[in-house]
Amino acid sequence: MALAVFIAVSYSASGNARFCASCHSMEHVSARLLLSNHKQFACIECHLPNASLPRQVAYKAQAGLNDLVHETLRIYPAAIHISEKGKEILRGNCVRCHYSTIENSRLAEGNGDCIRCHRFLVHGRGLDKGGMKVE
Repeated sequence: MALAVFIAVSYSASGNARFCASCHSMEHVSARLLLSNHKQFACIECHLPNASLPRQVAYKAQAGLNDLVHETLRIYPAAIHISEKGKEILRGNCVRCHYSTIENSRLAEGNGDCIRCHRFLVHGRGLDKGGMKVE
């Protein structure tokens, strides 16, 4: 029972934008989010797959461990780029939220790439300032 409560609380807390921003490598990214039209959304609303809870937890655990290792060892690259799997998840969530806007376009058919044109919409330009600062 205690393990289930711990997992539920951890899952909820780690989906909060404030939690994501607590990592040095995400400072710039989260600051830009607060200036965007998407500032009311938690990071997980865009960056987690729209799937069953077990699949979300599995993906979040894998991504979180990856982030934890990179953050702890300070081995993030100077510019953080989204993975191909991350792009796929992001595109799916863009379509899910914006379907009524794109329903008569090629984007609704899954043939388009939202990120190609709207890459800087949420996190702004200058993502090359993300990652670990070299001091």
